[in-house]
Amino acid sequence: MEINVLEKSFINISGEIYDSEYINLVNIEDDKLALDERTLFLTRLEKERLNGQPIKNYNDAVYVFKYNQVFGLVGDVPIKEYNSGKIKCHELVMPDTVQGMLSNLHSYNCEAAPVLLAHRKKINYSYYISEKKYVENFSLNGGLEIYVFCGKEAAKITKEFEDEESIYVADGHHRLYTTSLSSFKRSVLSCLISFEYLDILPIHRIIPNIDAQLFENAKEFIYTKFNVMKENTPLSKGKIRLEYEEEKFVVSLIELNSDAFWNNDIYRLNTQIISQAFRIFDTGSLQYLSDTDLKNYKSSPGKKNILIETYPITKEEFINCANNNTIMPPKSTWFAPKFPSFLIFKKYS
Repeated sequence: MEINVLEKSFINISGEIYDSEYINLVNIEDDKLALDERTLFLTRLEKERLNGQPIKNYNDAVYVFKYNQVFGLVGDVPIKEYNSGKIKCHELVMPDTVQGMLSNLHSYNCEAAPVLLAHRKKINYSYYISEKKYVENFSLNGGLEIYVFCGKEAAKITKEFEDEESIYVADGHHRLYTTSLSSFKRSVLSCLISFEYLDILPIHRIIPNIDAQLFENAKEFIYTKFNVMKENTPLSKGKIRLEYEEEKFVVSLIELNSDAFWNNDIYRLNTQIISQAFRIFDTGSLQYLSDTDLKNYKSSPGKKNILIETYPITKEEFINCANNNTIMPPKSTWFAPKFPSFLIFKKYS
């Protein structure tokens, strides 16, 4: 697997940390942030504040990071590795999303959030840090430490991946696919973390604005066709929890006489419960919650919404599906931790 140094990159040295979903692309002009009227989802004051944050330039660099006991690397991944199939995907990409991203690539010149790639090899980053051959290091809020390696020392670290046959997309399917279609962008800013440091968490569903009679009809169908258990039954593979108003119960999904994909919980949830019981065939109408979002939601649940709690896929199931080129339903996995957005930037044009 070829992993490269970042030819021209920057790090935000303001000390502020942003959510991984905050922003994917920015403009940098004269080594300064230059968000302008093209960024429609931020106010003028927000753009002025972000543009005022100091950044520092490093060339031919990689960034080793330590977050609590998690280690990883931010570097550059050639899109040819994706096109050749060495980067294993597992999630369907949406044409409308890709179309918007392709347009945005021409409006900006820097990536501001890395895709998240998982790998099997364990790399001893502590050794590289202990050698103190980095050019600079930063201690940021929340216990995040970043070590900047440049030139030969950076290339030495990237060579650790030469014997890795495959790496796996944990987050960033659309950005990888968009780059593969681009005529001028040849690589992707990437955060590489070993599976040993990653957790796969569930993504829960909300079906909004469900009429009480529709719920009763679906409930009758579920009780007729499925094994239904008490609300406090612990979730495990093949079990989901439904909640509507004051009602709550656990449903055991029907196991299919087939392979791991067909018995993937999200596939079975979509086909057995959402489409058959609730007659919803467009999953775009659903809302999605991480575990953190779920805790916030439960403190003030939406009326007339159906909450569906799910159980996460295992790492072994995930790797098997990806190796078999199986495409899971959208929102099947949530990997944690994720690298922050608006912290490391890679200039691509």
